[in-house]
Order: sequence, then structure tokens, then C-alpha cells
Amino acid sequence: MAKNRKKKILLVTGTRAEYGLAKATIFRLAQSNKIELRLLATGMHTLKKYGLTLKEIKKDMPVHCVVPIKEQDDMLSALTKEITGIKRYVQKEKIDALMVIGDRDETFAGATVGIHLNIPVIHVSGGDISGPTVDHYLRNAMTVFSKLHLVQTAAAAKNVIRLGANPKNVHIVGSMGLHNLNPHRLFSRQETADRLKIAPEKPWYLVAHHPTPFEKYSFPEQIGEVLQALSKLDSASEKIIVYPNSDEGSAVFISQIEKLRNRPRYRIFKNVGRELFLAALFHSQALIGNSSAGLFEAGYLKKPFINVGNRQAGRERGANVIDASYGAQSIIKAVETASSKSFQKKLDTATPLYRGDDVAGKITQAIFKYLKV
Repeated sequence: MAKNRKKKILLVTGTRAEYGLAKATIFRLAQSNKIELRLLATGMHTLKKYGLTLKEIKKDMPVHCVVPIKEQDDMLSALTKEITGIKRYVQKEKIDALMVIGDRDETFAGATVGIHLNIPVIHVSGGDISGPTVDHYLRNAMTVFSKLHLVQTAAAAKNVIRLGANPKNVHIVGSMGLHNLNPHRLFSRQETADRLKIAPEKPWYLVAHHPTPFEKYSFPEQIGEVLQALSKLDSASEKIIVYPNSDEGSAVFISQIEKLRNRPRYRIFKNVGRELFLAALFHSQALIGNSSAGLFEAGYLKKPFINVGNRQAGRERGANVIDASYGAQSIIKAVETASSKSFQKKLDTATPLYRGDDVAGKITQAIFKYLKV
């Protein structure tokens, strides 16, 4: 490496959710004069079906490389393209470190390139334990591939060390998506309702549900039971449904969800953006589905999370989580529990498990220390 050249970090982003979590940290790193941050977008960001969120990123900051995939690509085909595209950019630009977040295929592609080219991998949010999903195995593999580990909790730190991480390179930084999150700075209920085009005086439920191949229920059953439960909730309530991620089975989910697009009290979104999602969650009665946002953001904002199925099984959780099995009646019963005075009282007095105090700052300092800049 040329003398005095700033070290280049390539951050790989592949989904709207993960970019939203990382946004504050990306800004902090990009503004630093100690390193040169490069941003590579791929995966769902490049697909019109999911809102082509690449356009949203470009409004925020430069995107240095785009590795596109096609609508018809299955997960393995997309992964192959992502690995190839990331490899080309890394070798061309002489990247010094790769930064990946969480447990998705797109970020796994980045970690795979790093381990093969002997480039240090910085992994954020490893060490979590979740249910029988591809994400769980990818997360653990990325931990093994990585040199620097920026985890959310003490339990996660123990898990990555158990997988072989050097304890000196493991830092508890909190939850990336909760960085300095202040509910009082979110959109008001009225403004949120105006943006979502729903009635502010009505109760509303936010739905974020993803297909899970390892469930014993088929993809049509997984989404069908959730939608059936929604149909039996208070008819006056608003139902805000956000598209699933791009995992196997997403086409089935989307097909079922789209049948509700023109029904009264249903609002369907390919992508709502980070700020609006948080406001919708904060002003909702509950989040229904299997998104990790139910554990992190909903837990921090003290909003009930109706956790459907096994996708989040085994993960650390706060007092806001109510488990429900696949079955409309189980989901409805969980919603009723969430509405009870006793549950609300427990939630009001609970201390959030996941923290967000200056997470971007902690991550930035840990990276600088590791890279010795």
C-alpha cells in the first residue's frame, strides 16, 4: 500500500432494512478523514419489485459500485453474481477491509470475497442466535470469516468468541438501528397517517412478515394465516403491510398480499423508508410478523411484537415479545394479550434489552483502532 494512502473500507449493502440500520454509521464513516469509505449496493436494492431502493441511497450519498441482479434470479443465482461483482471491484480498487452487516446473502457474498482474498472482514451484529433459517447459518459463517466483530450484546460477544473470534477484536457496541433513536423526534401520528394515507383516529397494525423455508408450514400457509388473522381484527383498524424480503417464497407472499391492495383499511408498501417505518411502528398497536425489527426497534420503543412462527426462535428478546404459532386464532389471541392492561403495564416498566447510545461512534472507533488509523 502506498505511503500515506488512506485505507479503503468497502461496505456492502443488499437490502432496504439493513441500509436503514446502517445509515447513521455509514454517514459517520464517510465523514471521517482517517479512512476512505466505499459503498457497494446489490441485491434487493437493484430490483424494481422491491422499490428499487438504490435510488433512495443515491439521494443520501454516492454509491461507488452497483452489482445488479435480475428479478428472475433465485437466491443462489443472485449470490453467484454478487460474489463475482464484489470480487472485481475489490481487486480493481485495492480494498483494505470489507464491512458487512447481519446475516443476509448479499453481505455473505462480501464476507466470502474477503476470506478468499485474505482481506479483513468487519462484521456487525454477529453472535445472535435465531430460528431455523438460512440467515442463522450465514451469520455464523460470517463470524468465522471475520477479523473484527461489532456485536449487540454481551451474550452475542460470548457466542462469537465461542466460534473462534479473538476476544481482543470483539466489541459490544449496541444495536446499529437504534443509534440515538429518540421517539420524540419521529413523525407525529397525524403526519405519519398523512404519509401512509390512513385515518389517524383509527388503531393500526404494522405487518412485516418474511418467508421461512425451514418452517413446517408451506409458504402459502405462512402468509395465509397471517392475512386471515388480520381479516378478523377490528374491522375499523388500519393494516399496514410491508413487502417481505427477497428470500425463497417471497413471490408467493407478494402474490397473496397484493390481492388486498384495493381493500378498505389495507395499505400495501414495497418500501416505506426507515423514518416512516419507525414512526408507523411507534404509533401502531403492534407489529405482527417475524421481522427482527420486532426485537430491536419495537423492543426499544416498547411496542408489542406478535412474533409469528420460528424465525426468531432462540434470539434474545425483551418484554415486548408475544409468541404466536401459525394459525389465525393463535395470532389473534396474541393481539388480544398485547392489548391487555396487564401486558401494557409490564411493557411500560420494562427496560429495553437492546441499546442504542452512540452506536455509530462506538463502531467507528473500534474500526479505527483495528485498522490502526
